[in-house]
Amino acid sequence: MNKVIKVLSLVLVLTSSVYLPSAFAVTANNTASTTEMLITLAETDPVLIDRLNDIALTDKKLLKQLLNMAESEPVKLERLLNLAERNAHMFWMIANIYNAQSITLEQPVDEQPFSTFGAISDGGIIQN
Repeated sequence: MNKVIKVLSLVLVLTSSVYLPSAFAVTANNTASTTEMLITLAETDPVLIDRLNDIALTDKKLLKQLLNMAESEPVKLERLLNLAERNAHMFWMIANIYNAQSITLEQPVDEQPFSTFGAISDGGIIQN
């Protein structure tokens, strides 16, 4: 029984570690592209950088939302910032819609996938 648990634990660790590099790459890529966008803006539009700096000092949540929604596009960032300054209520409604896209709804219990490799009954594993 201990061998089975050790093998299952090892399989679980190995399968979960496969996804870590790709998740890190997406996060690193997004951060790098945001940094590139900010550097480009600093070189071409220092007024926009000054506005973003003011937001960074006063409202970090707004800044994070702006950078996420801009998707590393300077024009989109400026439009979103203008909207946030002109009509904050409308901006946050758009932000809620944007954030709702990324949330995945859990499947009902009836539709969830399940494994048929074996079943535990009375302390032992019954092989199918």
